[in-house]
Amino acid sequence: MRKRTIWMLVALVILLLGVAGAYTAIGMHYQTHFFENVVINGFDVSDLTAAEAEKLIADKAEDYRIAVTTREGTQEVIEGSEIGYRFVSHGEVQEFLEQQNIFTWLPAFFGSGSSYTVDVSMEFDEALLNQAVSRMDCMDSAQVTSPRNAFVEKQADGTWTIVPEVEGNELDAKKVSDLIRERVEHGATGVNLEESGCYTEPSVRADDGALRAEAAVRNRYGSITVTYEMGGGVTEVLGPETITEWFSIDENMQPVFDREAVRAWVERFAQIYDTIGTWPAFVTSNGETVYPEARTYGWQMDQETETEELYNILMAGESVTRSPVWFESARTRMGKNGDIGDTYVEIDYTNQRMWYYKDGVLLVETPVVTGNVSAGNASPEGIFCIVGKEENAILKGEDYETPVSYWMPFYGGVGIHDADTWRTSYGGDIYQWGGSHGCINTPTAQAAVIFQNIDAGTPVVCYSSGINYGYSQIGTSGGGTQSSTPGVTDGDIVIIDGGGGTASAQEDWADESVYQPEAGQEEFPITIEDGWSDESLGDETVIY
Repeated sequence: MRKRTIWMLVALVILLLGVAGAYTAIGMHYQTHFFENVVINGFDVSDLTAAEAEKLIADKAEDYRIAVTTREGTQEVIEGSEIGYRFVSHGEVQEFLEQQNIFTWLPAFFGSGSSYTVDVSMEFDEALLNQAVSRMDCMDSAQVTSPRNAFVEKQADGTWTIVPEVEGNELDAKKVSDLIRERVEHGATGVNLEESGCYTEPSVRADDGALRAEAAVRNRYGSITVTYEMGGGVTEVLGPETITEWFSIDENMQPVFDREAVRAWVERFAQIYDTIGTWPAFVTSNGETVYPEARTYGWQMDQETETEELYNILMAGESVTRSPVWFESARTRMGKNGDIGDTYVEIDYTNQRMWYYKDGVLLVETPVVTGNVSAGNASPEGIFCIVGKEENAILKGEDYETPVSYWMPFYGGVGIHDADTWRTSYGGDIYQWGGSHGCINTPTAQAAVIFQNIDAGTPVVCYSSGINYGYSQIGTSGGGTQSSTPGVTDGDIVIIDGGGGTASAQEDWADESVYQPEAGQEEFPITIEDGWSDESLGDETVIY
């Protein structure tokens, strides 16, 4: 039993020595050969000598190519032959072999193996590589779409929406070149440009918070309308199409309006609707059309105040309906005779005649005496308005102090007032040599009617007619003077109303009809005042 045990031990030792010898012998093989599962630059060099591995790497280098995958999923291939790719041994493969421990060949056999990279031994022409990269389709500018940031855009319906970003396919040429060079240096056979971050990217995307805030602000302020009610049924709408041209957003997403653009718009707006300083057409009581300047009566916008009002409305971001701020305003717009309406005073300097209409009804028609032309005191022409009225006023000038019963000023010191206390006749050509200091001298009875029915703001239209209609000079009761009616000379008989108003004529009388005198008297032509009706004479005064 003892011997048997000894022999068994001897056999075991011999076996172990045999196994050890065999393991060592195999390990000695790996002094000159690579272990199993060894890769160099992507090539399997298992059980190859250093020389065989170098030859394999060199042979494989001739077949080298690198596939470049684009964002669209297409691939472009750069061949090793295009870039002068080749293997040049510098002893690195031998160094990898010498690093092996021959006694670890068995774990290496069953293990995951080792991978080495020969950097300095793989050579290529960098200039040729750059040329190959630039020739790729993905680098062709004709096939490239640049990225575009998301932005806010106005739509056809006037709203603002966010237009999404465009990714595009534009590559960063330097990144691509550097990446492919680095991968070729390591013998890599593929590269993904998208995964490697080689594409240029939009910097603003549709989910950007600032962009959403901008869209919200633009939708609020870009939909504002300001409706102006101009009177006479006329409206002017300032709409988004104009307002958005003045609008921008600051860095804090706050609205900003171009104040000077607002001011320029108000200025143009005023030029359209202001009437002071214009020469509107006016149809006179005689049917003539004249063009007096609107001097103090009419519409004139307060441009500075209106600019500020409009700017503040825009900043508030709310649509409104309003009227402009006016320095001067008329009683009507687009009515009878434009701004004048149907309540006004009309004064014809040529014919020395005045009319007063109230609500379209003629209350007064009377001869007057206006400013003394020969003395340089001609009454002003234009469209004015009554600025007030006063009873028992005292008119003062450099050389006079005159009490009047009815005072109705309309332009500086010029106004309408009674004058019977010093005048006995009105109309004709008195104004040319014996006129007033500029005021409208009016028979007291007629001045009273006007005074009792007029109020401040009533327009006064003063003009010189281009036609002399032949109105006669009219005297007041108890006095008289030579008629200034054209064609009437000394010896003619003119019949006028003793109160200074419109005269009446006998039935069937006409201009230049002959008065039938008593026997023995001379015949005299009778001049009938324009507008007389066929009625019996009232309180008449005969001037001759």
